[in-house]
Amino acid sequence: MFAVLRRWMGALGFKGRERGGNEVLDAQELARWYSGLKLEERLALSRQLAPRVRAGRTVRDTSTLPAVVVGRLVFEQDGPEGPIPLHHIKVELWDRDFGAPDDFLGEGFTDPEGGFSVRYDPADAGVGDLPDLEVRFFEPQHTFRPDGQVVETWRRIGSEHGPDDHGGLHHDFGTLRLPYWEYDSTTPLARLLVTEEGTAPTAYAPGRALAMLKAVAPIELVKRGHLLKGKLGQAPALDRIQADYPEALTVRMERESPGSTRTDAFFGERLLNGMFSSVLDKDPEAPGEANAFRLYLPWNAYEQDGIHCLPDVDVRLRLVEERLLPVRIILGLREPGATAPGSPVTRRSFTPADGAGWEAAKRMARVSATLDTELGNHLGQCHFNVEQYAIAAHRNLRKSPLRWLLMPHLREVVLINRSANGFLVGPTGYITRASALTERGVQSRLQHLLGSYDWKGFEPAPPVCEGHRYARAAGLFWKLLGEHVDAFFAEHGAALEAEWREVRRFSDDLVAHSAPAFVCRYLRAMVPGKAAPWFVRSERMDLDAKTQEPVPKAVSAVTWTDVPQPGELESLKRLCRYVIYFATFRHAWANNLQWDDAGEVLYACLGLRWGKGGALSTEADLDVAPSPEEATEMLWISWMLSKTNYGFLLANEEDDVHPRFVELLRAHAAEFSALGLDIRTVSSRINI
Repeated sequence: MFAVLRRWMGALGFKGRERGGNEVLDAQELARWYSGLKLEERLALSRQLAPRVRAGRTVRDTSTLPAVVVGRLVFEQDGPEGPIPLHHIKVELWDRDFGAPDDFLGEGFTDPEGGFSVRYDPADAGVGDLPDLEVRFFEPQHTFRPDGQVVETWRRIGSEHGPDDHGGLHHDFGTLRLPYWEYDSTTPLARLLVTEEGTAPTAYAPGRALAMLKAVAPIELVKRGHLLKGKLGQAPALDRIQADYPEALTVRMERESPGSTRTDAFFGERLLNGMFSSVLDKDPEAPGEANAFRLYLPWNAYEQDGIHCLPDVDVRLRLVEERLLPVRIILGLREPGATAPGSPVTRRSFTPADGAGWEAAKRMARVSATLDTELGNHLGQCHFNVEQYAIAAHRNLRKSPLRWLLMPHLREVVLINRSANGFLVGPTGYITRASALTERGVQSRLQHLLGSYDWKGFEPAPPVCEGHRYARAAGLFWKLLGEHVDAFFAEHGAALEAEWREVRRFSDDLVAHSAPAFVCRYLRAMVPGKAAPWFVRSERMDLDAKTQEPVPKAVSAVTWTDVPQPGELESLKRLCRYVIYFATFRHAWANNLQWDDAGEVLYACLGLRWGKGGALSTEADLDVAPSPEEATEMLWISWMLSKTNYGFLLANEEDDVHPRFVELLRAHAAEFSALGLDIRTVSSRINI
């Protein structure tokens, strides 16, 4: 092959560096040279080399081969009933040769119980050589061609050495334990176990690191400068810190029109279409009033640090001439220093007639909504929620075509979540330091949130008005996603049914490791078994089912059998839509607007402190505002989250998303744009 290649290089006028008569070019040199050829030159070279480069291994009748190795592959951690088989893993048998290329001896796959058997010919180890046995394990990877055809490749995930100079015709490797997408048993949430000395079973795409560097480099020195001055006792003022960062949306609006971002109308607009976009229930105290809404955030249920003020927040809103306006804010305030969950509270009610008190209450509500978005809409509902599906999918989906549909949207989420363990929510995480919630309070809140998420019955809530752009964009994306999933199932339905056992195991893992269903006392009393027309059910789990005893798991099962039962394919479709929706559109909306809605320290932060005059004071009272250290970290984080993006749906950098979905979204780009969403900015997975 190399002689042919050298002849073609000579014919095309390319000469290698003269170091010797038979120098072999390395792969990078060849790639650089090949990429510089004209199209017709590449075509000519490809026609010459393709038969050899793409030639597969010689296919032999393995039943005639004289030797065999057997074994069983299981997960490193046992389940309740003992070892858990690693099914449908590719197994290759090799002869290890020190100082020379290893010799391939044979291959096979683990069966549903993890067992494998690979036949081989010892003579393939080479003349006069007895094989030094080694089994290597591989998981499938895929890309899509432009016509939608799948190209499968294999990624090595582990290996096990056998005997050296094996002269026998049979060897039993026994039961082999492979650390592979293991669950962390120390947390009630479905989280990936990565030990300190271990490595994650996946990796970021190469381009993601460059995207992070480009986003963070301009502001990293700014943050470090602020922190250094603080350590030297010269902490900069908050206005100086703010000015050192790029201009955020609210800062620009205030410069152009002072006071515009503190109005009641802007408050309502951001609840509808900003980072804070969330489910708005009807006001239960205004039955029959179609334009009355409520947002309730129950923070008194959690342990707090006593330094920051985080009251229960109950916002009542009215839709007036297509504008959502707050009309009353009720705060359930603890005493300063109170830390215990369920501490006594004093309820104070504010309306626009209260002037400065109303503005302070709105600010407290904004801060509360910011924290709720970070822990709920962003970290809980997207990051940690999608992680539980990612772990179950990687553990179980290999032969099922479901892997081609889901895996592009599940890659990398466990990596960024692992970073969040210490960076955001650990004992020294930013949320723990900058908000009222202690580490225990954060963990309790996350467990309650994960206990309220379920794919079953989910559908984005309808818009409350014409200007509810977020809800309209969500509905459009959900519709197109449904078309994509339906088309995929129509194409691969038979194969999905044939490998239903993998779906069963995927479902079993999801249910077994999801958080216990959580329904607060208020909803238990007000919703199950009642009409409750004020309660938006479409984005919530089925409270009638989830309030049963014993306490069920939050995530519902798709199936309980190895053969699909009536209606279960439709359930699987709904689960797929749910997972992809939160890994793409929902995460993009919550994440990409961070700089718009959390890019000004005095407008919105994660926590206000108890000041000398309490916490409900004006923005001029810096005693209640974040410290300089927390302020610069907040701005750095908001910028980093909003501006670090790689792995877009439409760019499809890894070619792992079905091109049909890409083109479907591209065809509706103008509709999304009219709703304020550049569909090109929606990532295919969660990696920031």
